[in-house]
Amino acid sequence: MKAVSPAILLLLTLAAPPALAEHTQQTLQQAIANISTKDEDAEQKVRALLASLEQEPALAAQTLLFLMKVQLSQNHYNSDEESYQAVEVSYRQLVKLTDKLQLNKIQAEALFILAENKRKSGDSKTALKMLEEQVIPQVKAYAPELLGTVYKQAAHVVAIQTDLEKFSLYFDLAAESFKAENNFAELAEVLSIKGSYLASYGNVKLALPVLISASQYQLELDDNQALFTTYLALGRLYHEIGNYRQAIDYFEKGQALPGQVVKVRRASVHFSLAYSYYELQEYDQALAAIDKALSFIPTSANRYNLATILLGKASILVKQQNFAASLDILTQVRAIAAELKSERLDEDLQLNFAKYHLAVKALEPAKTAVQAALALETSHLAMSIDKYETASKIYKQAGDFKNAWLYLQKLRELELEKAKMKDEEHVVQQQNEINLLNAQKNTALVKQQLLEKQNQVQLQQAEQQQLWFYGSLLVLSLVGLFSFFYLRQSQKKRIALEQSKLIMAVMEQKNHFIANVAHDLKNPLTVIQVHLEALKDGMVKNPDKAHDILEQRLTDLTTSIDDLRQVSLLEMGTLALSPQPLVLRPWLQQEIAAYRPLVESKGLSFKTAVQLDRAASVIADPSRLSQVLANIIKNSLRYTGQPGKLTLIARQHGQIVEFIIKDSAPAVPENELENLFDHGYRSESTQGMSTQGSGLGLYICKEIIQAHQGSVRASLSNLGGLCISITLPLAGE
Repeated sequence: MKAVSPAILLLLTLAAPPALAEHTQQTLQQAIANISTKDEDAEQKVRALLASLEQEPALAAQTLLFLMKVQLSQNHYNSDEESYQAVEVSYRQLVKLTDKLQLNKIQAEALFILAENKRKSGDSKTALKMLEEQVIPQVKAYAPELLGTVYKQAAHVVAIQTDLEKFSLYFDLAAESFKAENNFAELAEVLSIKGSYLASYGNVKLALPVLISASQYQLELDDNQALFTTYLALGRLYHEIGNYRQAIDYFEKGQALPGQVVKVRRASVHFSLAYSYYELQEYDQALAAIDKALSFIPTSANRYNLATILLGKASILVKQQNFAASLDILTQVRAIAAELKSERLDEDLQLNFAKYHLAVKALEPAKTAVQAALALETSHLAMSIDKYETASKIYKQAGDFKNAWLYLQKLRELELEKAKMKDEEHVVQQQNEINLLNAQKNTALVKQQLLEKQNQVQLQQAEQQQLWFYGSLLVLSLVGLFSFFYLRQSQKKRIALEQSKLIMAVMEQKNHFIANVAHDLKNPLTVIQVHLEALKDGMVKNPDKAHDILEQRLTDLTTSIDDLRQVSLLEMGTLALSPQPLVLRPWLQQEIAAYRPLVESKGLSFKTAVQLDRAASVIADPSRLSQVLANIIKNSLRYTGQPGKLTLIARQHGQIVEFIIKDSAPAVPENELENLFDHGYRSESTQGMSTQGSGLGLYICKEIIQAHQGSVRASLSNLGGLCISITLPLAGE
């Protein structure tokens, strides 16, 4: 027997007695269920079904609602003006039917689809107005099961508009609605979306707990698809703040989830995993992860993504000194770049070629490649920093110190710009947090306003409903609002208290530093004053000794004032450097000869070991390096008692030179070592010592060394005191 089409079946059932009305409704639902909104011919199928229902307006209204859903779905693929207008035409047809039949629920759903259509067309302003003034009241009155979905959509719209007050309000309302319905799947999705938006605003601190909460719900629901997305977002957030181990943990959790996930997304998580391993300099793990990423991207798929991942692999191979394999990949990417004609990809490719040629010491091709990369201005700040850093290294190794220094200066400018942007982002983040707190404070008021609008519409549309229902609703609403407002006020007071404590701590730290500096200046001044008065009154038995003391105190005073001046220049980014090629052995021997009498006059043994090639040199400002050495040696002399030991070692490690200064002074607690180079920091072990300094000397040393592309760190010395290690890159041959 030939099968009967859904449309014909509907016609047959429509002609049946009233007793078959339920069966007719079921038949319509079955016919709709057989149509996928994603099918290209879905609209034609629905219109054919609609044509068969001319005599049944109630069923026709349901079918028109489904037609709007189909048209909205198709707009994802055909986003033109005509497609968006088609939804509005269907809505007007539906209104004609629903107004006569008073099908308020269907009309409320249709109105929501119409608002969503406005959003998709790019008219978010109109979409939000419709949602607030029409959709929310109608849905609350006639389709409350849709309320959470409507609030979620409103949250999407205001998030795009970066209206943080309403953003917070609608996401909270959506979460409350889904929670009240025990719809934890939708609740988890709302939290995930909110966390993603917070992350896009740069508010990592607020995004992390929201995303973690979303992942907990998704884990309980066994929703691996959604959990994968959330884990990926968490991993990228932790990577962004430099917590690479935590990032790796979430990336690995994501890729370990069972179930079918789009291959490109699998590739994305493995690429992110490789990036984190790369930052940790764990290149074997990075290479394994990036090969896994490549296994999920067929060569015929997204060519740009493929090229990006291949460039990542080339970078890893260079770090592993597998130059042949790296060159093969770069050549492959060059072919893809020529095919795609993407300047952004060309820029990345040329920079990778420059790094490859630098690694194999092919300096002329390296120059050509880095200049090609610099000529393309399509990059973001991080890429620009990478380009200028690479250029400086290439020209330094080529012996072109003038250009090396020019690119280094440009690099420093960009780094300062980045630091400034970070500061600005921090200010924006703080403002966002303030806005969100204000939004939380005002949520009760906004809720009340919405509730008043909704109640007004409900009263107009249903005046004949029982009065007790509204009375109960109003009482419950007021109780809820009072409770909500009380809780928010309590939260506000708690946050304000925490902020006050933080501000007080910062002010206390600042005041402590100012007091220390004042003490450092006052101490030598007092000693100078006392000795001058004593000399004036003829009370000094040994004038020569008194003059020595005065000279020493004047030196201490001058040093403190100069430290403050240099800190000021450093923080303004105006401390001048005059870099030049500096052969290390004769310079260091001269420095040792200058300080040996001073060290030995303090009763300390002074051992040195200069393990450097005769030609070993750096690009540096000699006076600034001498200043660093002087600060560290004088710092050791200040705290090392008699009998004491001081050791200075200079040695090479490949293209790195290391200076090590060790003393036998009272040991600094290990937990304080990482703070020694902070602005104004003083170890607790030196508190109360008459010889303590301003806490600026080591900070100045760190800034000077970093300006020379070097590093400095502190550790415990085998002599019983402190060990300061300085590393600098050697100049190229």
